[in-house]
Amino acid sequence: MIEWIEDLEFELLEKANDSRAIAQAAYMKNHFLFYGIESAIRKDIAKLWIQKYNLKSLNGKEKRTLINTLFQREQREFHYIAIDFLNAFKSSEIELSDGHFIETLISLHSWWDSVDSIASNYLGKYVKKFPEEGMELMEKWSFSENLWLMRSTLIFQLKYGQQTDFEFLKKRIYQFRNINEFFIQKAIGWSLRQYSKFNKDEVKRFLSEIELSNLARREASKYL
Repeated sequence: MIEWIEDLEFELLEKANDSRAIAQAAYMKNHFLFYGIESAIRKDIAKLWIQKYNLKSLNGKEKRTLINTLFQREQREFHYIAIDFLNAFKSSEIELSDGHFIETLISLHSWWDSVDSIASNYLGKYVKKFPEEGMELMEKWSFSENLWLMRSTLIFQLKYGQQTDFEFLKKRIYQFRNINEFFIQKAIGWSLRQYSKFNKDEVKRFLSEIELSNLARREASKYL
């Protein structure tokens, strides 16, 4: 596995762009180092790397070890490649024991780009596959002091459409509405805006009943 990642690192270094790396780091508030590689190029590199080592044929434990190993690297491109690899898992590959695994990934090198991708994709599929255990986990995270786990409980249903558990979402919004944190308020608005595409009347009714921040209400009302 070390050899595989060293090979990936070599390919990324070949396409590195220092000026772009500085701009990318600045955009992410300098929380991470970057190689400065465009998204499309990074995806092409990852695709060829996965094919070269036939990584899709790894067993579940090996795949999760690979993802964790990629997440230990400093450069953000490694994290993006790990997340894309994770989100491409088939439903049959998602395991009941993944709750702790997902929590670890969301809590490591946390920022909106990684958290939102994992939460709205893999986490959403996990909860849908294991609804009882998944919703218990979301309930637990809603009382976490980690704002990224809290944010995830608001956005894991973004792709659920009509299947969104709106009662659960409303409960979380009531719980978080007075938290003075941009990423929480933005997620409240985002979750409502997304659901309004499928049930505009319910969202309108909810907005008439609850007092929200200007940010959350503005985001929630974009399609109303």
